[in-house]
Amino acid sequence: MQNEDWDIFRYVIAVADSGSAIAAARKLGVNGSTVLRRISRFEEDRGIRLFDRLQSGYTPTLQCEALLKTAREVQESIAVINRDIAGQDVRFEGRLTVTTTDTFLENILPDIFLEFSRKNPLIQLDVTVTNERLSLTRRDADVAIRVSKTPPEHLVGQRVSSVPLAVYGAVSLAAELPPEPTLDDLKTCPWIGTGQSMIGSPVAAWLESNIPATSIKVTADTFPSIRSCIQNGAVGVLPCFLGDSNGKLQKLLPAFREMETSLWVLVHPDVRRSAKVSAFTRHVCKRLRDKSHLIAPDNA
Repeated sequence: MQNEDWDIFRYVIAVADSGSAIAAARKLGVNGSTVLRRISRFEEDRGIRLFDRLQSGYTPTLQCEALLKTAREVQESIAVINRDIAGQDVRFEGRLTVTTTDTFLENILPDIFLEFSRKNPLIQLDVTVTNERLSLTRRDADVAIRVSKTPPEHLVGQRVSSVPLAVYGAVSLAAELPPEPTLDDLKTCPWIGTGQSMIGSPVAAWLESNIPATSIKVTADTFPSIRSCIQNGAVGVLPCFLGDSNGKLQKLLPAFREMETSLWVLVHPDVRRSAKVSAFTRHVCKRLRDKSHLIAPDNA
């Protein structure tokens, strides 16, 4: 096979995993038309059909399923080689990929990243902002800065802070409530729920157990989006560092222990000894601990 044939495997895997060409394009960092063109050309050149194009999305055919098994094995082998190479890298230069959420990039991380860049001008930080959990095993990113109660066992890292969450409401709405409202007082208020990317999170579980479905008027996929909706006349759950710092919001109920999570800095064990990965994680962990009074204001 030529190199182009091997490269098409990335496209096939991305479409199979995401179920659509557009989602695959976002993951691969290319245009949707590029994904469609590459897949169609591969099918035409070899006289096979890789996907059934349905209204619900792209479904792999039996021919594609057989190809995918080999493609994933190739992908894993390449990832192992790349991790081995990265783990032996002693240079303080080159590209370093980091994944985090908009919640932390918007409020906590910018000065930490820029300070690291000033100290290490030959290292280029490439930051991916997403609520999806990118694979450190496949080297979608070198370092992940994420919240989790229990991070994946195959990754290594440090817990740098607790992240308490509480119920907040718009100041205008709070004025219509009792001075110290109870959860029962709030159940009939308009609530902002969590979107698809937060399914399975402690917040989503708490809302499902405690708030009537009829009270959820809007859902949003990120905490900054939830905050924007709340401040316009609703109630919802936010990390305390987001809610306490916003003058348009009022904390209505104290932080709930069952929703509290932790902030982690995570890497794959094969790359943690890389010079730039090691330098970056040391810097970020120290600076995030310095900011723990901001991240967990209720615990300060």
